[in-house]
Amino acid sequence: MPSMPRLFAILSVALLLSSSCSAFSAPAASSSLQQSGSSVPLVGEVDYEALEAANTFPHSSQTLIDRARTVLGPDVLLGQKDDGACLADDFQFVAAVVGPIGRDEYLGALANFKLEESFDITPNFYGFAVDPMQRNRVWFFNRQTAVHKANFLGADPKEDASANELTLPPQCYHVDFDEDLKMQEFGFYTVDRRQGNTGGLGGAFAYMYGVGRPLPIPECQPYKRSFRFRLLSFVGGLAQKIGKKKDKK
Repeated sequence: MPSMPRLFAILSVALLLSSSCSAFSAPAASSSLQQSGSSVPLVGEVDYEALEAANTFPHSSQTLIDRARTVLGPDVLLGQKDDGACLADDFQFVAAVVGPIGRDEYLGALANFKLEESFDITPNFYGFAVDPMQRNRVWFFNRQTAVHKANFLGADPKEDASANELTLPPQCYHVDFDEDLKMQEFGFYTVDRRQGNTGGLGGAFAYMYGVGRPLPIPECQPYKRSFRFRLLSFVGGLAQKIGKKKDKK
């Protein structure tokens, strides 16, 4: 039985690989750093032209985006199909709770779980863009959906087909490349916990919660404010009410 941190790592990595297995298509991304194309000025927005002029990373935005799509695809599958050839020696996998996990542990986790055997997963990737302030990083999103089709952690699919449908909240991913276009870092984070039907959870935790098998730890449960936060909010609200009464006098 793997340790708890290693179990998290294995499940998270397996989920990412299973998600990427599904074919996806997205429109070709612009090679420009400025993604919006808007002519409306915005105070505080980065100066794309200045950042582009100062950039010393040897690969264009389009090259990095194309490489990100390649390593996500079925021929590479984030290192599973190419025996880790796409990974740099200092590669790390990191998520909001899990990681950082080094290259060897990451590769060792790949064969432990096959989520595609328990779920039909549609990743729904979109929004590929290069970070204008960290030019080796590609950001992108997904709005993953899945159908529970076979036993997972002891949970069988329900008779009501609609009860087997999982909708994860939007998740933001990043992949960093070195100058040889090998992956240095890969990770993801939930960005809107109010969406979906997995309690606001993403990654492997969403699947555990979605089939009714969450691990008995706070990280595997829907977000809940701590006692201290609730107490602080109460005291703050009370102080505000007292202040308003004093202002009326």
